[in-house]
Amino acid sequence: MPQLMGITPVAATADTGSQTACVPTVTLAAAEDASIDLALDAPCNQGQRVVIRHAGLSFTAKTGPDGKLAQRLPALDDEALVAVYFENSEMALATVSVPEMAGLTRFAFQAPFPVQFDLRAEEAGRVYSGRGAQAAQDGSRKIRLLGTASVSDPILSQVYTFPGTDLTAANLTVELRITPETCGNSYLGETVLSRGGNTVRGSLPLSLPLCGTAGDILVLKNLLGPLTLAASD
Repeated sequence: MPQLMGITPVAATADTGSQTACVPTVTLAAAEDASIDLALDAPCNQGQRVVIRHAGLSFTAKTGPDGKLAQRLPALDDEALVAVYFENSEMALATVSVPEMAGLTRFAFQAPFPVQFDLRAEEAGRVYSGRGAQAAQDGSRKIRLLGTASVSDPILSQVYTFPGTDLTAANLTVELRITPETCGNSYLGETVLSRGGNTVRGSLPLSLPLCGTAGDILVLKNLLGPLTLAASD
């Protein structure tokens, strides 16, 4: 059974009944396809933006009017630690074991708002796209889109899964859309490679072309190169 690791409040305060009732709790459960089912109960954080983080993966979500949130996310570690951060600087932590990760490889990409991106994977002549219809199909091979955009400072991520640990089996690229909001600017993208339940994180400078090219696409290649070197024995 998943166990609650602890809650870190903003500051130490007197332990009253009302304050205890406001302490958020999060529980985790291993789910199919090496996923994690997260259940958050934050009765005093109703309809609020939260950030969910796991092994370098980050994305935003929003609690319901009752302060509850249910979210499924792909595991990246076999002993997974997940943290939920609130706007008042509180956070809730929990852990869960995901033994299925031993036979999987996952790659996650994320970039700060307002960067628009699309993770794509070509495997055995077939192309998978985070924005395409195939993103919701094909079992463990699907690309999952994570993050709620309808909050302030949204954080969006995309995660690709394929079986085994042979990194040469998939050609991964990221397509960056050049928009009036991003053209001519520089950002820092983040990557996470999970192989057999072990993760390696990386950063990727993103320099968007000058304005006047809005509507075009910048393709990022060789995404696994530095991560593979960092993960080598």
